[in-house]
Amino acid sequence: RLNRDPSSQFIRYFNHQDKSFSHSGIVLYEHGYPFVYHIINGDENPDQKLRRDSLKQFCNPRRNVSFGIYRYNLSTKETCKLKNIIHEWYAKGLRFDSVFSLQSDDQMYCSEMVCKAVTGASDKRIEIRPIRLSMVEASFLSAYTRLPISYTNNLSIIPLDALYINPYCQLIKKYTY
Repeated sequence: RLNRDPSSQFIRYFNHQDKSFSHSGIVLYEHGYPFVYHIINGDENPDQKLRRDSLKQFCNPRRNVSFGIYRYNLSTKETCKLKNIIHEWYAKGLRFDSVFSLQSDDQMYCSEMVCKAVTGASDKRIEIRPIRLSMVEASFLSAYTRLPISYTNNLSIIPLDALYINPYCQLIKKYTY
């Protein structure tokens, strides 16, 4: 999704091919109803834990400009494994990773969570590769997060567009309000 918040406008520019979105989550159907599991920081999520929101709430037009629905090519077995991974992280209270490190699994940011869940569920059949930040991107991230430039200059991240611009994922529908 792309939120109306100014920080969303900033975050989407870390995407290298498609700057349509700034936040991601995983939709799981539970009792016939779609819920989005996602992790975010800021006013929307003060405890910074993995959230479970209705699709309606996640895509609320009062807070968002647009959203897209994409589907990974997962087998039934992989989908079950994905659900188990997400439910385990939710039960543990997985927290937002404010230093954007791919090295640990106890804290994650949104695209890292989706990447690691899909990669784990598919036993690495589906891999989403991180990118190294350019010097300009590292400078912007340093200013935005107040992390030292010496840290962000050596950082690799999972950009949002890498989640859905790959051969294992297909667009279902894009919505713009």
